Amino acid sequence: MFISLVVIIIGLILWIEGRRILARGKLSEATIVKNIFCPNVLTLIQNKLGIEDDESGAYYPVIQFMTDKDELITKQLNIGFNPPRSVGKKLSVIYNPNNPSDILTYPRIQLQVIPRLLVSMGVIALIIVVLDVFEIISIIPN
Repeated sequence: MFISLVVIIIGLILWIEGRRILARGKLSEATIVKNIFCPNVLTLIQNKLGIEDDESGAYYPVIQFMTDKDELITKQLNIGFNPPRSVGKKLSVIYNPNNPSDILTYPRIQLQVIPRLLVSMGVIALIIVVLDVFEIISIIPN
């Protein structure tokens, strides 16, 4: 029951924070202009040992977007992908109008989907635990 409550509380906090960010932030469409390859630590160790593995690592997209004040912002994302994201691909970003380099990519997933999913899972788990405690159903072994 405790874990269910913790998941619900975390989901609610993220949901409230997400609504605040959506209300104060500015939405823009960004374009991936290039990808920067960074090998992972294991690849660096393998290369020192003479083992070549060019596929291991991540490509960090560099995006550009325009602010509402017509400033062009260029920023490398801190999340890497393999294979790299396509150059020219569009994605939504929310930026802080006071500091446009402070951005959030894929805002719908982070600000709406994940918090609602956490709250839903926590409520379902809490209902199951309560029903089991009152012996209406028997899911959790004694």
